[in-house]
Amino acid sequence: MPTFTSTKKNKDQSDDSQPRPSLFSKNEDEKADSRKFIEDTPKWELEQIILSDKVRETILDVITFCENKDRLIDEWGLNNFLKGNSSIGINLYGEPGTGKSITAEAIANALGKKIIRVDYSELQDSKWGQTEKNLSRLFKTAEENGSIIFLDEADGLLGKRSTDKPSSDASNEIKSHLLTLVDRSNVIVIYATNLFKNFDRAFFRRILYHIKYPIPTKEELVELWKFHLGDTEFLQRMNLSSIKEIPKDVNNFSYETISEHSLGLAGGDIKNITLKLCVKLCSAKYKTLTNDVVIAEIESYLESLEDSKGSECVSEEDIPESVKRELKQ
Repeated sequence: MPTFTSTKKNKDQSDDSQPRPSLFSKNEDEKADSRKFIEDTPKWELEQIILSDKVRETILDVITFCENKDRLIDEWGLNNFLKGNSSIGINLYGEPGTGKSITAEAIANALGKKIIRVDYSELQDSKWGQTEKNLSRLFKTAEENGSIIFLDEADGLLGKRSTDKPSSDASNEIKSHLLTLVDRSNVIVIYATNLFKNFDRAFFRRILYHIKYPIPTKEELVELWKFHLGDTEFLQRMNLSSIKEIPKDVNNFSYETISEHSLGLAGGDIKNITLKLCVKLCSAKYKTLTNDVVIAEIESYLESLEDSKGSECVSEEDIPESVKRELKQ
């Protein structure tokens, strides 16, 4: 575990001469390995992302809060229950491919900040205490440079603490260290997860906004297809002129028709199907896209998606204690 600068006063020092305690000690920096966290300049804008009205409105509230946090604390007197030196937590949760990652980038863009993308696998280390050091280094980098942390697959790090596994002690120490960083670092942290129900309650309470990303409606699917297949009018409206239009048969193509067959899919799925359609055009199998060509590719994708689900399993935490005792007998 990293050490923190002591706040205990020296007998020869007055209160005024005592420096403010630092969350990140110099000793830790000296022992740190060469791991660096890369800051990226965000490219996505919120206006370019297809979201439900509810999600978009909440994201705008998030941006407003981040821009006005100091005002809320200083002018509105909320410092009694809102700590000025704690992080701002934003949790984006929902099915894969629904736009969580690009929304994180759009938030950073709106705030004029760079973004550090990281997931638990990049932070985890087999050496005792090294994961905590990586976390400290991540938060320090973001705090010093004013960057936003985007922690993808956050359930791996924010999951419920346990005591019944061989690795429980180490895992719980990592989570406790992260809680300390969250409480004492003045950074913005955006979490993304497909498994929100696994979050530990302590992390849940420290995250101000929990925003659910639903599967797109038919109307949203129409816009997603227009985005990916390059509808000229749509792209101009979204300020996405760099995307080119994919050839379509004007007499045998309808965004509404292919969207009817796409119900249950998300933007990430539409992207994959579009790539496969482009391959067919490149190979000269077809000169233009028709409803039949697109629908056939959608159905093939849905079949593979269904096969990947397999049989449903009940997690251990969802089994009642009475059933567990019976199974052990």
